[in-house]
Amino acid sequence: MGVTIKDVAKKAGVSIASVSRVINDSKPVAPETKEKILKVIKETGYKPNAMARGLKKNESGLIGLITPDMENGTFAELVKGIESVIEKNSMNLIVSNSKGEIERELRELHIFKEQQLDGIIFSGVKFTKKHKEYFDRYKVPTVVVSQKFPGSGLPYVDIDNYKAAYQAVDFLIKNNHQQIAMVRGPFYDKSAGKQRYNGYFEALKDAGLKVNSSFVKEGNFTIKSGYQAMEKILSENEMLPTAVFAASDRMAIGVLDCCLDNNLKVPEDISIIGFDDIELATVVRPKLTTVRVDHSKLGEKSVELLLNKIKKNKDSESFYEADFEIVERETVKKLT
Repeated sequence: MGVTIKDVAKKAGVSIASVSRVINDSKPVAPETKEKILKVIKETGYKPNAMARGLKKNESGLIGLITPDMENGTFAELVKGIESVIEKNSMNLIVSNSKGEIERELRELHIFKEQQLDGIIFSGVKFTKKHKEYFDRYKVPTVVVSQKFPGSGLPYVDIDNYKAAYQAVDFLIKNNHQQIAMVRGPFYDKSAGKQRYNGYFEALKDAGLKVNSSFVKEGNFTIKSGYQAMEKILSENEMLPTAVFAASDRMAIGVLDCCLDNNLKVPEDISIIGFDDIELATVVRPKLTTVRVDHSKLGEKSVELLLNKIKKNKDSESFYEADFEIVERETVKKLT
């Protein structure tokens, strides 16, 4: 594999953005920094590909990604899709982990602005007044991934979380389950949190089933929070649910672990369905029944929408919703 722009930046001890500016002569760079970069380019034999990209003078060839959780099981697939399109366009990706902290998220957005990135793929969980002020002021081409921010005017890629959750719960109902619990996400997450809960609620309502409030507990999409939520469900109810819908696979795995620790067999005693179809879903035993989401496709489409926005293509789409499907494995039992 040849020398990349990342290799040059690392060897020169500068940012990728600085190397890109020198290559494209797009923005002023301190003379000593420019000299250092040019020296490394000569030493390594790096061949700039700005001409191949056909970049304009004011473009850096850099895309920024802000994510709240790099440990999320869906992150690797998302990045895989993003990088596949970015590499085809001879561009480079800079990734920042906000850890779900709003102030950190805003700080990273401002850093991306200072680095003169061509565009941003934004995977936040909240859209605050400060976010709106940033995007209204700087007009940085941005696409939101795995979220929708109504009123923001930002294009997005996601799935229909309401519909997917509805079908997951309906799948349990069709397997004759009526006492169905849910481990949901936080409601400040409008997509994976609120919309998946709404799908759960409406599926039960449409089937003429009541929502038992003691059957619904909040987690934060981690295995630990799924375990803790299931502990509460078990301790607060004499009559246990026959099935649990978890708003993420990691929480579903926590639910599974808690059931096994409490001598409850899955699916003989309790059925479980998750959401996402992460790699761990086929590693755990029994293998997890879940809602499969093509996160790699979401990544690909996020870049395609972003490139259209960068090129100011007025006919480009403003959103994309990926398909989903229920993958039946070993954690749901049909009741008789």
